[in-house]
Amino acid sequence: MVEIREESAQLVIRIGGKEHTRYQFGAPHWKPFLYPIRAANGLSFVANEPNDHRHHHGIWIGHGRVNGDDFWLERPTSGRIVHLGFDHLETSGEEQAAFTARNEWISNTGVTSLTDIRTWTFYEQPTADRVFDLDLTLFAPAGQIVELHPTNEAGLPSIRIAEGITPKTGGKITNAEGGINERGTYKKRSPWVDCSGRLGRQDCGIAIFDHPDNPHFPTNWFTRDYGPIAPNYGFFQEDPIVITPETPLRLRYRFYMHIGDVETGHVAEAWEAYRAGVEQHKGGSKE
Repeated sequence: MVEIREESAQLVIRIGGKEHTRYQFGAPHWKPFLYPIRAANGLSFVANEPNDHRHHHGIWIGHGRVNGDDFWLERPTSGRIVHLGFDHLETSGEEQAAFTARNEWISNTGVTSLTDIRTWTFYEQPTADRVFDLDLTLFAPAGQIVELHPTNEAGLPSIRIAEGITPKTGGKITNAEGGINERGTYKKRSPWVDCSGRLGRQDCGIAIFDHPDNPHFPTNWFTRDYGPIAPNYGFFQEDPIVITPETPLRLRYRFYMHIGDVETGHVAEAWEAYRAGVEQHKGGSKE
């Protein structure tokens, strides 16, 4: 059973009666985010407001160069991503449950730069082998052209890995081609990136899978040994990503949490299952 309940400006997602994660969208925050994300031992795969980058929040969405506005840092000159409401909210499901949130990207001068609609879907699965999905679409305001300029300060989405599983603290980043850590994965194109290590006394990891229909699949990745990971093909392009009212930007990703390292956690196999499921769904659609 997957349950989603609103509690004090948070959605609490429970799987099998135990807390899995929280979607935090309340007014004190500069942007909505997921934190914590529980491993089998209850510790979080992701960090929130670490001392080195207080604007990093678990799994979050942001961008530092939206036309001329910043929606990445959290300074007086930065914009905020403001929760408007839930277009859809499933409170429970035997196999899965989901919610769809609508948000406005409002600059520090009060101008709406973007609107986003994000759907998070969670599945009834054991903590040793669990996934959830993000479906994100960015919309330009009517009559406007929005440019997402190349920058490393961007994540659609970004994930801040917890200490213990980052390379800096003993963990390891791996991509599908066998690249290791920042040196072997930064700027590299790959359908997935995994970060595994030890949380408490448990070996475990979390991977991000790039949807095969995303732009420029497989994406380039922004990775750092101290913790942040993001699919960010726009950072490595010469030209900005252009969004118009007629051409919104849709991005989809799967997050896979596992026991063990990248091999014993069967990350490659999980990716293949995801890819095959996408292809099967496309084959069965009537578009």
